[in-house]
Amino acid sequence: MNTRYHRQQQVPKLGVRSQPLLQNAKVLIVGAGGLGAPVSTLLTGAGVGQISLIDHDIASLSNLHRQTLFTEADVGQPKVFAAQRRLQACNSDVQVDAIYQALTVHNADSLVREHTVVVDAADSFFVSYLLSDLCMVNRIPLVSASVLQTNGYVGVFCGSQNNKAPSMRAIFPSPPQGAQSCNTVGVTGPSVGVLGSIQAQEVIKAIVGDPSLLLGKLLYLDLWDYRQNIVDFTGAPEPELAAELIAETDILWADQVIDVRSVEEVREQPRRGGFINIPVSSIAEQHNELDSSKRLVCVCKSGQRALNAAHQLIDLGYRNVVVAN
Repeated sequence: MNTRYHRQQQVPKLGVRSQPLLQNAKVLIVGAGGLGAPVSTLLTGAGVGQISLIDHDIASLSNLHRQTLFTEADVGQPKVFAAQRRLQACNSDVQVDAIYQALTVHNADSLVREHTVVVDAADSFFVSYLLSDLCMVNRIPLVSASVLQTNGYVGVFCGSQNNKAPSMRAIFPSPPQGAQSCNTVGVTGPSVGVLGSIQAQEVIKAIVGDPSLLLGKLLYLDLWDYRQNIVDFTGAPEPELAAELIAETDILWADQVIDVRSVEEVREQPRRGGFINIPVSSIAEQHNELDSSKRLVCVCKSGQRALNAAHQLIDLGYRNVVVAN
């Protein structure tokens, strides 16, 4: 008798029936950082059959407080390979695939379609929207989380063929203008660990088809004062028009490219080629400078401000707007 999974099978909501479902599941985890560490570790322990981990970053000392898959010896090394070694050593039943590259418009579709559940642990609105768009088309559950300082949320978007839910664009039509991140405002390791653990729990629930899945809901957590609330967004309508996501290499000569970074950023790090610089905070005042007969391509550093600018342009009546990253 295989006793490895006996303790989780004792949980009535799982039982013996859960293990074949878990063993046959394929989970794509986008991001091997603070959220990706607990998600991948716990899903490996649970015996999920195949885990694909994609990340293009290297381990760094300043992230070790929350990226618990890595040690000081891993600093400077690709995170996915260090994670793969650690996870594979934890459970030889699980196939762990390391993909050392960034998730892009060009590789995301084939990756998403190959998996049962997708986990968004990337800390990037552009990646979150890209995954949501693809999961919505393929009706694959997207388990997404975000955390800054000690506050965060977990939600399950897009749903499945038989149990649909709104996309991320329906709930977050536009990301905030501010470019806050863990690098700028900080984050505590325990907060990330809790949110990542809940993500793993939701993945397991999605795989076994548990009705209490946070499908169409957002669980908000304040992990300093221990406040929480759940927002039900199951009735949220999909936006009638949303900016398409493209790669920068797909920008055409006939496009009008709008760099929405600040004037100071553009001066310090100018882009090659022709573009017009309109900071995201000035879109409403300066949009008349744009040529509405052309495809408008919004760009910035991470994609977050470009997404916000594109949303503003669509609200202003422009119809051919895309975001490049």
